[in-house]
Amino acid sequence: HVCFFPPENIPDELREPFYTDQYDQEHIKPPVVNLLLSAELYCRAGSLILKSDAAKPLLGHDAVIQALAQKGLYVTDQEKLVTERDLHKKPIQMSAHLAMIDTLMMAYTVEMISVEKVIACVQQYSSFFQATDLPYDIEDAVMFWINKANEHLKDIMEQEQKLKEQQGAETPGGQKSPSKWFWKLVPARYRKEQTLLKQLPCVPLVENLLKDGRDGCALAALIHFYCPEIVRLEDICLKETMSLADSLYNLQLIQEFCQEYLNQCCHFALEDMLYAASSVKSNYLVFMAELFWWFEVVKPSFVQPRAVGHPQADPPMEASSVPPTNVNQRSYPGVLHDSDLITRYQPC
Repeated sequence: HVCFFPPENIPDELREPFYTDQYDQEHIKPPVVNLLLSAELYCRAGSLILKSDAAKPLLGHDAVIQALAQKGLYVTDQEKLVTERDLHKKPIQMSAHLAMIDTLMMAYTVEMISVEKVIACVQQYSSFFQATDLPYDIEDAVMFWINKANEHLKDIMEQEQKLKEQQGAETPGGQKSPSKWFWKLVPARYRKEQTLLKQLPCVPLVENLLKDGRDGCALAALIHFYCPEIVRLEDICLKETMSLADSLYNLQLIQEFCQEYLNQCCHFALEDMLYAASSVKSNYLVFMAELFWWFEVVKPSFVQPRAVGHPQADPPMEASSVPPTNVNQRSYPGVLHDSDLITRYQPC
């Protein structure tokens, strides 16, 4: 994992684990296969994640399997328990090794985030929620956290909108618009709802972690909530109907933020996040657990959750309508572009 093994420390021969033969078929490089068969990587990762006693380091596949089982995590491949023999097989039985890797990632996730930690965190932003709303597992807890934080963000935006309307009404000699005469004929409740609908951006609910994360809307809004000075709301593309370019724009925004501020904790290629196959769920949970850890545990100085009246809370009207190709470009050092569809930003 990048927190334990920074990219600059990865040996050159392991940076790209695959090679292509003369028939254009992909294969795992022999050094990678040898490391997996020897259990060296599993023992290192397992010792760090499971905080094993230094006097009794994990040695061998079976030691890692047993250590995971003691945490209530079982290595299974197609509902069958994976054994040391499966992990020693030649040619390599990749499904067994992927099961081991997924279980280690889940072990890391549960060390970083739990249902109890999420509920304690959410109580800061939502004083009341029904027992039926409470999360029942890690994946549900992650969605619960995202949704409650974003609901709080929307509440803040609505409160700020009301304050602006009150200030506008109280300002003497304010500029008058002919449309105000029309709105005076419209019922006050409808008038208020229409104003909010027009000006507040669309922050979607997350009901399926992978599927609803593909456009980057909810995740970018979450990052804005915690770091409003760095990721401004008007820099996020928030629309009811998101195009491919809109989604790629948000996903690159997330990638670049993590690259610059969170120790490169987003390990995905853009296409991994855009298509979000079920096979990457464990990876995605690790990523979300890291975000939770940064925002709610570590809390670096740049993490300043948004509150009513925040100076960056200015006009979200453009946030829901700005197309990626027209947004001012901001540049983070050392980040490469994937295509002309995906824009970079320049400092404002």
